[in-house]
Amino acid sequence: MKLQTFSEKVKDELSHYEYEENAMKAILSSFVTNSLIISFTNKGEGWKLHTQLLSTIKLISYFFEHLYNVKHNISFTEISRLNNRRTYRLIIDGNFKQIANDLQLNSLTPNNILKTIVDQRAYLVGAFLSGGSINSIDKSVYHLEIRSSKINYLRLVQKILEKFNISISLLKRRNNFVLYIKKATDVSDFLKIIGANNAMQDLEDKIIARDYYANIKRLNNLDMANLNKTSSAGLKQVKMIKAIRYSNDFKNQPDKFRFFCTLRLQYPEASLSEMVKIFQTKYKITITRTGINHYAMKIKEIFDAINN
Repeated sequence: MKLQTFSEKVKDELSHYEYEENAMKAILSSFVTNSLIISFTNKGEGWKLHTQLLSTIKLISYFFEHLYNVKHNISFTEISRLNNRRTYRLIIDGNFKQIANDLQLNSLTPNNILKTIVDQRAYLVGAFLSGGSINSIDKSVYHLEIRSSKINYLRLVQKILEKFNISISLLKRRNNFVLYIKKATDVSDFLKIIGANNAMQDLEDKIIARDYYANIKRLNNLDMANLNKTSSAGLKQVKMIKAIRYSNDFKNQPDKFRFFCTLRLQYPEASLSEMVKIFQTKYKITITRTGINHYAMKIKEIFDAINN
């Protein structure tokens, strides 16, 4: 059994919701505008619609039956070797002129279909069901697109999306046009707008998990950088201590300073915090990080004085 892609999961979720009649018309208007194939035979005009998801073609056929009581037939092709998917076809036999007028299929701006925000969201549902896709959310880059051969249709979809503050671009790809979204937050917002809440939650979980592991990796890199910095500083101090330990300036320093130098030679890679603990353990002397840092600066001061 083939696994569903994330796009198919989104479409399957959308295809199992119950919609009000106005939403049905908006979804149907969008879907038919984008994917309708009209054929003419000796019997007259015929409408064909197609998709690779059975649940979607069943939803569209239900809308036609519920709204217009038309005759319809669903068929399917053999499984394609290219993508391991069938193509499902819906053939409609009905009063096409009435349906076209009711769905405003010939209008550049079907205002009667897009009266409310709910209608506009439903129109976007039809757009995604007919030509939408999202790459796998397991990848690090997110990409949502809606394809169509009709540029005016995509411009209308783009205009609707802009009302929802979704940043989307339009480009030509071979013989088709494509609206695409690349920002993960915009992809998530789009799923929320069309009501694919389960898919949106899956995407958000992936984003949160990826951000979490990215932050862990950044922190680990920072810890490693700090460790390397501490190690480098300690080794430099060891070199300077060996150069100054027989000088008069060194001998004239307080006992704590010389204790520190002795410990630094023994623990060249220890951090300031670790040196504080070692001081307490070895000599039973309480000292602060500031005090340790003061001794480190004193070592450099004596070293510079001797070498200048």
